Amino acid sequence: MPDTTPAENVLAPLRVLLVDDESAASTWLAELLSRHQHVTVVGEATTADSAERLIALLKPDVVFVDIEMPGRDGLALLDRLDDQVVGVVVTAFEDYAVEAFDAAAFDYLLKPVTSVRLDRTITRLARSLGQPRTVTIGDANFPPSDQVAVDDKLAVPTGRATMLIAAEEILWLESLDNYSRVHRSGAPPLTVRRSLAEWEEILSAESFFRLDRSLIVSLDRIDSIHWRWQGGTQLAFVGCDETLTIGRAATRRLKDRLDGGC
Repeated sequence: MPDTTPAENVLAPLRVLLVDDESAASTWLAELLSRHQHVTVVGEATTADSAERLIALLKPDVVFVDIEMPGRDGLALLDRLDDQVVGVVVTAFEDYAVEAFDAAAFDYLLKPVTSVRLDRTITRLARSLGQPRTVTIGDANFPPSDQVAVDDKLAVPTGRATMLIAAEEILWLESLDNYSRVHRSGAPPLTVRRSLAEWEEILSAESFFRLDRSLIVSLDRIDSIHWRWQGGTQLAFVGCDETLTIGRAATRRLKDRLDGGC
């Protein structure tokens, strides 16, 4: 196997976007990429549409993309990449290789991706990309990702990258000091680098209501309420088996809001 050390030493930082509808596959690939100090995963997407929005927002150098995804497939995304973005296919299927390279894919990786195989790809990228463009966070042409809405999606900074989610997906948010836990419909919770105060500035006050210092709920997504003054009121949400229990003070505030109070 070729020694990757020289390429690693001279390579400028690489900004990478992961596109896969399977979160486990993105998590594994991000773990392998984290072993390369010059590689940064700047975002994750689960569809070609959301990937295009993140590409425009985050300006990655390389996009690792799955083929079979809901809606448009990864090949359609590859066809739309401009010359400044390199596409690498990551798929469980061998029979898309011809189409992928016809769509100008830089490399074709089969799942489960191994560290040895990915290292070869990173080495080849190091040799072929040369000097990548410089993108400065906070530049007037590149606003911070945690302050941007793209179309009808919210850009949210997670611990590893930036993701796009719809406000309609959010059921409730819990405070974790300067972070928050986002509970979503039909998806695992996300830990986000954003406080509840920052969420209040972004989310619609008509749809989202802050019950106390540590909790914001989506009024639109509440399916049923089991009112209790003792033992806590239980809230059930559309598309979620888990219920949320709130205390007496939060119950009183919710009742006032639903009854037309401020």
